[in-house]
Amino acid sequence: MVIRAAEETAAVTARSFLIWAEKNRKKGRYEAAERLYQRARDLVEKTLGQQHPMMAEVLECYSELLASANRPGEALAMRKRSKTIWKTYGARFCRTPIQAQPVPRYGTEREGSD
Repeated sequence: MVIRAAEETAAVTARSFLIWAEKNRKKGRYEAAERLYQRARDLVEKTLGQQHPMMAEVLECYSELLASANRPGEALAMRKRSKTIWKTYGARFCRTPIQAQPVPRYGTEREGSD
């Protein structure tokens, strides 16, 4: 997927909104978090499109907030939309840590290891 400079800037900005929204959500500041999620969603929608993987991530995070704020209907709708987008790009959730494979070490002898 090719991304232009304006799209990259929008993606970085949206990611910043998500990070701040998550911090606010974890502290129970739901209104502030919701505004940030909405800004991220609007930005991604305008620049990257409604079916972009970043939109799926925004919707997934936003749905967690809605579930925390006791709005299960809205949360479920966003979660379904997020899953639909992810299916298009393969099941990969950006917030899941990637398990790094250990780097193989060949011929790494230490001094004095005779």
